[in-house]
Amino acid sequence: MTSTVLNATGAARRRLLGLLPAVLQGNDPAPMRRPGKAAVVDLRKSEAPAGLSLPPATARWLQKATFGFSSPELAAFQALPGASDDQKWQAWVERQIAPAGIDDSACEARIASAGFTTLDKTLPQLWADHKNIDDNYSLRMLPMAESECATTIRAIYSQRQLHEVLVDFWHDHFSVFGWDYDGGPVFVHYDRDVIRPNAFGNFRTLLEAVCRSTTMMYALDLYESTRDGPNENYARELLELHTLGAENYAGVMPPDDPSLPSGPDAAGQNVRLKYVDNDVYETTRALTGWTIRNGHWQYPGEDDGTFTFRNAWHDWFNKYVLNRYFAANQSDGQQDGVKLFDILSAHPGTARFIARKLCTRLIGEGVSAATIDAAAAVFMAQWQAPDQIAQVARSILLSDEFKSTWGAKVKRPFVAAAGAIRALDADFTPTTQNYPNEWSTKDEFNHRTQQAGHRLFYWPAPNGYPDRNTAWRSTGALAMSWKLLARLTEIHKEVGYDGNRPFLADIHGQTQAAIAGGTPSTPAGVAGFWCDRIFGFRPDGTYALAVDFLRQNAAADATLDFTTDNWRFGGNPDFSNHYNRQRLRTTVALLLCSPDFFQR
Repeated sequence: MTSTVLNATGAARRRLLGLLPAVLQGNDPAPMRRPGKAAVVDLRKSEAPAGLSLPPATARWLQKATFGFSSPELAAFQALPGASDDQKWQAWVERQIAPAGIDDSACEARIASAGFTTLDKTLPQLWADHKNIDDNYSLRMLPMAESECATTIRAIYSQRQLHEVLVDFWHDHFSVFGWDYDGGPVFVHYDRDVIRPNAFGNFRTLLEAVCRSTTMMYALDLYESTRDGPNENYARELLELHTLGAENYAGVMPPDDPSLPSGPDAAGQNVRLKYVDNDVYETTRALTGWTIRNGHWQYPGEDDGTFTFRNAWHDWFNKYVLNRYFAANQSDGQQDGVKLFDILSAHPGTARFIARKLCTRLIGEGVSAATIDAAAAVFMAQWQAPDQIAQVARSILLSDEFKSTWGAKVKRPFVAAAGAIRALDADFTPTTQNYPNEWSTKDEFNHRTQQAGHRLFYWPAPNGYPDRNTAWRSTGALAMSWKLLARLTEIHKEVGYDGNRPFLADIHGQTQAAIAGGTPSTPAGVAGFWCDRIFGFRPDGTYALAVDFLRQNAAADATLDFTTDNWRFGGNPDFSNHYNRQRLRTTVALLLCSPDFFQR
């Protein structure tokens, strides 16, 4: 049934395909004019992709600030203090930006049950046990494989959903290819000790921690940059991707060109607002000597993978970055790098670049200048605060534009897959216990997200996975995402088990439980139950399509029997019941592959 949705026949298939332009067109569709429809790109402009409905406010907000809407998340939201949705939303945001106060023991227990062996190792232990292993690739890359599994588990099951969303954001912002031969063996350290603890913290702290990390040192070659052989890879990406952004690049110009603007930074110091190539070269010189203890032939006794600064490798001459002067021959050459990070973190260009990227991730493309400026102002005002990033995130999530915008983004494939598992309350604990000798559910999941172009930590370039709709609206990305989503609802045979089990989600069992709890055993009732579970409401066109597909020639209020086991694996060989169950799984797959599901 892997191609259930792609091969759906008749009116259901035609109607599904008829809705596709809403996904493929992104936020450029014709206005929706039917009564009862609201704006989907910006609720204040009365615009909506044709054929799509507007979810309730709580479903919209939770969909955008988590890895996907789920009934338990909604129930927890409704239990928060507050008389209105706005008040509950503010309480939800305050709770989420302080993740240490959220009990996440169930998720951590799931991770513990997976039997991982590398996630608690120190950096020197990772270095000795994995980085220094050259004759066993699987053992060498085991930390990367386990990090991928644990990140997937947290994206799906963590109660600290906003933290996971921000962790994903920073992994894209400070992107490294996780399976790099040198950086992969210590990737646990990069994720656990660098990105995660600083996701809601201070950007300045995060920026330097990333620079010092062994994985980034290898990814952008800073570890080998010396005054006799400077390497500008990291310096260029530091300016272009990590701080100021290409939007603040003035090109190949003299640094004292009078046309280059200047102004105050967050510390009140005058700074040039645009960077030029000469700033890249000066930044390179400022960071010479920043390296790792990697058994270099000049320092054979230093071999544990930790950060070190080597005076003998540093360029001690004076430097000039963004109109700020660095004196020569300081007593501690490492202070050149420290001063550099201070300048970049306080720069107004950095504030606006980071604010725009966060707005794009949490709201969508085309965010207004006013919302970006407000977030950038918080970034600047709190540039030294330990919770600077949390305060910026709060300003975005509580903004009118966040609350009023819907459908401005298309879900990326991993987000869609994680959200589907959350919505279906599926059971998925990817492990490496059989790695690399036996193909597992985890391997299939990773393979399919890779086919769709969005496997975790698998982007080879330093700019991170794209956060633009155009990158994910191609038929290839959508088709591969559909194959994965449809697979979640299938029945499969397990090794050592004489029977059939759900791939991940027990669609039959959950439907029967819902019917036992009062849901009508009719096409309208069952389709409505699954729409509520997946979307948080019943979108008009998609709900009608699901009812029609599930009922076939029956009436919408006809009673259907979903209790009989698949006749091919025993039980009553009632063909009609068997096909009811198969259609049930296909109906859920159709919902997951609908344009409504891909909107955020």
